[in-house]
Amino acid sequence: MPRTSPLRPEDPERLGGYVLTGRLGAGGQGVVFLAHGPGGPPVAVKLLHARVDAEDRRFHREVEAARRVAPFCTARVLDAGVHDDRAYIVSEYVDGVSLQEHVAEHGPRSGGALDRIAVGTATALAAIHRAGVVHRDVKPSNVLLGPDGPRVVDFGVSRLADATPTAGGPVGTPAYLAPEQLRGEPAGPPADMFSWALTVAFAASGRHAFTADGYAAVLARILYGTPDIGPLDGRLRDIVVACLAREPGDRPAAEDVLSALLDHSDRPPARPAVHRGDVATAQTSSGDGGTGGTRFPASGQERRRTRRRWPAALVAGAAVLAALGALLYAVTRPAAYDGTWSGVARYPSAGRVFPVELRLSEPRSMRWGADLHCRGRLREIAETGGRLVLDLGQVTGASCYPGLVTLVSQGDRRATIEVSRAGEDAVRYSGTITRTS
Repeated sequence: MPRTSPLRPEDPERLGGYVLTGRLGAGGQGVVFLAHGPGGPPVAVKLLHARVDAEDRRFHREVEAARRVAPFCTARVLDAGVHDDRAYIVSEYVDGVSLQEHVAEHGPRSGGALDRIAVGTATALAAIHRAGVVHRDVKPSNVLLGPDGPRVVDFGVSRLADATPTAGGPVGTPAYLAPEQLRGEPAGPPADMFSWALTVAFAASGRHAFTADGYAAVLARILYGTPDIGPLDGRLRDIVVACLAREPGDRPAAEDVLSALLDHSDRPPARPAVHRGDVATAQTSSGDGGTGGTRFPASGQERRRTRRRWPAALVAGAAVLAALGALLYAVTRPAAYDGTWSGVARYPSAGRVFPVELRLSEPRSMRWGADLHCRGRLREIAETGGRLVLDLGQVTGASCYPGLVTLVSQGDRRATIEVSRAGEDAVRYSGTITRTS
């Protein structure tokens, strides 16, 4: 049976026709409950934080799209509804731990065990994309290791959260978002393939492929750095490298990845894909300069491109220009959040309410706690759609911890604040703040 925790006082006892019996977990998008319907097997019910109108056609369209996903290596969406203006999604219950938990407890996977993770998750994404759905939050904690193999869960949930009036900015776990999502651009199936590659790399090594000191540094490496995919080798390494291409149009589709994973022909190890004509070809890593490795059909966007080999000096110059562009953005971005902000936050799990104060002019800092005894430095990660995300580090004070701070503008001089602990998705405390200077 599942590892559940008791319901909390603020939790509902029923959602629609489902009786809630315990908590399975919580994250930035909502809380997951174990539940039972009339005479049926147990189900998982996710109650989203996002508000939605029960008559909103977008909500029902997204639910129907999620229900059309073929049940290949996924937890099927069974039902959905609205409770007190909050959407909930009912899905098949998978009795198993997440890939995140399994690797933390038992270490990385290798050999056939790793191949099963790669094939199962690629199969799930192929089915999800064929139904016209984009997951947008593929990560190790959304892969459950059930008795019949890996299952991908929470597909469509990010889209439902993003479609509501309260949403803003990129949806998903920042460390597993594709570069285009971090830039605030639309996320399509290629974004899922980037996150899939990071998930497979994590399963093989037990660490993030863009690991760095600090959360902001991880996101900067995703945007501008080179992945470290550790022990991966052979065909699987080739495929993961291809899916970590910085441009969405350079990544293979889920069905192409699945075909490549199931191709058992002997070919030499391959380097990252380069494009010649209508095929993305991975070059061999041996020193003979020959070609071979995993081949993927080029997309229509790729067919319209003409590629050439640029001199190393020009490549280096482009990298410098990209860095200067990022610096220019940091200097010229709107100053809507500059100044000092103060307010009150609530810590639901401990039943505490305490003051919080943020200084968002350089040097950025934050104080919080019963007597503002907790202190930390803030570094901006991203600002998009009225949402400012900051890394909270260099923390001092008893029982104080680093994490991620998200501010969402509520109009002139007001914003909501949410704080999660480093390495966690769940919101630890939240509140409303006002600019005081």
